[in-house]
Parts: sequence; structure tokens; C-alpha cells
Amino acid sequence: MAAHAKLSPSGAHRWMRCAGSVILEAEYADGGSAFAAEGTCAHELAAAVLTDPEFVIPVGETKTVDGYPIKVTQDMADHVMDYCKLVWESAERAKLLVEQSVPIGHLTGEDGATGTSDAIIIDYDQEAIEVIDLKYGAGVKVYAEDNEQMQMYALGALHEHSLISDFSWVTMMIHQPRMYHVAEWTISTAQLEAFGEEVSEAARTVEDAATAALLCNVDTDEGWIGAYLNPGEKQCRFCKAKATCPALREEVMAIAGPATAHDFAAFIPDAPNAETGDNYLSMAMTKVDMVEAWCKAVRAETERRLLAGETVDGWKLVEGRKGNRAWADEDAAEEMFKKSFRLRDDEMYTKKLISPTAAEKLLKDTPKRLKRAMDLTTRAEGKPSVAPATDLRPALAVANLAEEFRMTLEN
Repeated sequence: MAAHAKLSPSGAHRWMRCAGSVILEAEYADGGSAFAAEGTCAHELAAAVLTDPEFVIPVGETKTVDGYPIKVTQDMADHVMDYCKLVWESAERAKLLVEQSVPIGHLTGEDGATGTSDAIIIDYDQEAIEVIDLKYGAGVKVYAEDNEQMQMYALGALHEHSLISDFSWVTMMIHQPRMYHVAEWTISTAQLEAFGEEVSEAARTVEDAATAALLCNVDTDEGWIGAYLNPGEKQCRFCKAKATCPALREEVMAIAGPATAHDFAAFIPDAPNAETGDNYLSMAMTKVDMVEAWCKAVRAETERRLLAGETVDGWKLVEGRKGNRAWADEDAAEEMFKKSFRLRDDEMYTKKLISPTAAEKLLKDTPKRLKRAMDLTTRAEGKPSVAPATDLRPALAVANLAEEFRMTLEN
């Protein structure tokens, strides 16, 4: 019998790096969001289309998903169809499985545990399996290479179908249609099975952490905190327990504690390392995302408790800034302006040319007209943004302003 996995593929990036997070998160109920519900709606529509190509996406309808009203827009329909076309192209002359439940209990040790992959393609002729995942979010790009979730789905598919045929290669693909992003990664089944050993080892560590947690106070026991909690940007990003995690709190305090105005003023931009004292900016930058995420989580957890009627010493709920004014009945206001106030159309209505993005959608089926329209567009250059040295984008050549000023005077 299939069972919901506590050590799920979607959370593998977290529990494989931080075993104690599973114990800390157990105190938090699974909370949904409108964004998650929107993603679920897109997945359901995609599954319906892939299962029945004649299915018509009900644009304009509002569906209730996990308690949230989600309107099916034309944009959503377009993104879903982009994903479906990608799947159909990949599945040509191969077997396609949609919303396929795959076993993962042999990896995690949870009896009967399964995960659900959006699309699995079985190509017996090429001795290959392909796993495709739809990511409807538009905030952070997700990549296929070394992606723990995708590899666990692939291992489940391999386990499920290897009795029928032997496979040599596995391809994992992630499609984020709202970001126009497709990422693909192919590895041998031998490489994948080696990763499976890592999954099993991480699962055993989670079990050890759970056993140890029964014997100590996980919020104060330094041995447990040091052994089973491992803060990091990737594992902490979506962790529900980061607002109260003792290890993350200690790391944030260690980073922020010594930071003073004098420290930053004294910073010399050479090659700082752990031994250079005040010149810690380079190391601190690697932690900024994690610290900011912790700050947001602390604020959200405080708000959650106050809204639930709990007490947080020194803090209270107050009314925030009021929203913008809107017509309670737009039809009634329009009729009043026309009949009672006798306003002209140019006084009542505003008119604005459609944006280049809207024009692109409108003209996408007429390439010549689209090109003429796009020739009239302009786009501001991107503002300088700090990124790690490993970022694939080329570094900006920033002029030395002092040297530029000196040369100006000399000329």
C-alpha cells in the first residue's frame, strides 16, 4: 500500500543536508499558500491535457484548490500547453506515464513510501528513462543537474521498470514555462545508483537524529544541534522551522554579531579569508541570502503566533496601511458619471497603449508583424547586481572613477 513519504523527494535537498530539520519541522503543520495552489492547479490541468489531448483548458473558470480560488487565465493555459508540447516531443515513439507514482521506500527505509513524478518517459529501444518535472513558480530558476528530487524520481522509475528492461541512461528535465527555462541533465544508471546510496545514508542519519531527539532537548542540546543541524542557504530556504532553529540562530548571530560600522569602514577589498580579521565581507556575502531568509521567517512566525492569539513578549498586532480606494460598485459609478455628472469619455476613462509583452502575445502567430512591432521597442540595460564568482554571466568592467577623473584633468 502506498504511503505519504516523510522523507519526500521534494524535500530531499533539505533532509539530505540537514537531518535534524525533519524533527524540527514535525512541529509545524503543512500550510498551503495561494502560490502553491496556483502551481497545483497548473499541474492538474497539465495532467488532464497529457492524459487526453482533446481536453480543453477552461480559461476564465475559477477553481478551488486547497481552499484558494484560482482563476484559470489565458497565460496559465499557454504555459501549461508549452509544458505539454515539450513532454509530447520528448515522448515521441516512447511510452509516456503521467502523474506516475514511483516507489522510494527502498531508498528511505519507509515501508511503502512513494513519490509522484509529473511525467516519466520509458524508451525501451534506447534503453533510457526520462523524468520531466513542471515547475510553475517564477521566482527562482531550478536546475536539473544534481537535483535531488529529480534523481529520487528517476531512481523510483528505474526500480519500478527495471524488471521489464535494463536501462543504461537516465535524463532529468525541468521546465519552468513562466521563466522560459528548460534544464536537462543526463547521467548513467550507475551514477544514479551511486546517488541512491547517498540517499539511503542520509535517511539513516535522519533516523539517528530522531532517536537522539527523544533523549535530549533539541533546542538546547549542543551535541544534538552540532551533529544533526546543518544550516545552509539551500536547505534553509523553504524549511518551515528556520524561525526557531537553534543552529541557524547561532550562525546568524555569529555572522551579524561582530559586524559594526567600523568593520565595514575598515574593509580593504583584497582577498579576505577566515584569518584576515575584519576583512570578512567576502565570507559574509555567501551567507546573506540565508540570513535574510531567517529574518523573514522570524517575522512570519511572530505574525502567525499573534494571529493565532498567542503571546509574543514585546510585540502586538496593529492595523497596517490601508489599501487603495476602489469603486464599491463600478457600474453604478459609471452610470452616475454619464447620466448625473454628464462627464465626457476622455474625462471618465483612461487609455493606454498595450505593452510590448502584450503585443508579443497578440502577434505571435504573425512573425512579420511581430518583428516590425519588436523593432520599435527599447529596453533599459540591467542594473549592476552582486553575484558569486561562479555565476555564468560575464563580470561587468567597472571604470576606476578616480583614474578617469585624473585623465580628464590631464587632457
